[in-house]
Amino acid sequence: MDTFKTIVPKDKDLLKCIAYYYFHESKDEHFSKDIVYHPHYLVALNVYSKVKIQWNENGKTYLPIKSDAKEVILTINNKTSKEVRLRGAFNKIGVVFNPLGINHFINYPLNKLVENNRASNFDYFGDDFLNTSRLVFNEPSLVGKGNLLDSFFKNYFKEFEDKRVTKAIDLIFNSSKMPKTQELADCLDISRKTLLRLFKMHLCFSVEEFKSVVKFRRALLSYEEAINKPELSHVAYDNEYYDQSDFINHFKSITGLNPSKFFSSINNISNNGTYWTFKKD
Repeated sequence: MDTFKTIVPKDKDLLKCIAYYYFHESKDEHFSKDIVYHPHYLVALNVYSKVKIQWNENGKTYLPIKSDAKEVILTINNKTSKEVRLRGAFNKIGVVFNPLGINHFINYPLNKLVENNRASNFDYFGDDFLNTSRLVFNEPSLVGKGNLLDSFFKNYFKEFEDKRVTKAIDLIFNSSKMPKTQELADCLDISRKTLLRLFKMHLCFSVEEFKSVVKFRRALLSYEEAINKPELSHVAYDNEYYDQSDFINHFKSITGLNPSKFFSSINNISNNGTYWTFKKD
């Protein structure tokens, strides 16, 4: 048995940057579950307690250890679905940032702090974050956990200064039709090359990768949040896919499944739009 709880920041500045905090735990030494998480434009900073992480090209495995060591991982999943194998007892804190959200708490471009879109032993915040994490793990109430994290991130908050990237993200999310890369560059009055460089620096995405994940997530939400489930052909049309073949190929390239199989496999595990696939034996 595992529990997954979420809470959003109370502070209005933090709420613009942090989508939610989550707390995932199992106290069962014999616990076993395999899940698949799917590409997202959100970035997750995770803290693991009493867990050793083994990595492979398809994802990672959590294995319990006896020491009270903490491991901090920054996850940027911008291309394909990844597997997580949960084995034994574990305890995990997640801080899920909106696009450019984490950039409000660091003094360097994001790509200086990650390697291959993943940062193992992410130590930018040093002992300050580890000490706060210990308090959060020991705090029994959900509200108390959220307050501790709010207090920590409030101390690090600053404005993100490169408004060109902010505007580009706003255009992608708020335009009625997904803008082309050159159109974005023209709107910002910068070169295409500069736009590509800014995305890689501050988001660790290419522009096309970011737009691809936004399109995928829009299609996912438009289907999952509909009271009366629409025909998949309507989902494809409403989310600017060229045709049914384009829709199928896009989902296969990201999840390994066609849309029909994908939508039948996912589970909504929170009220914050967290969708996982549980693998079966």
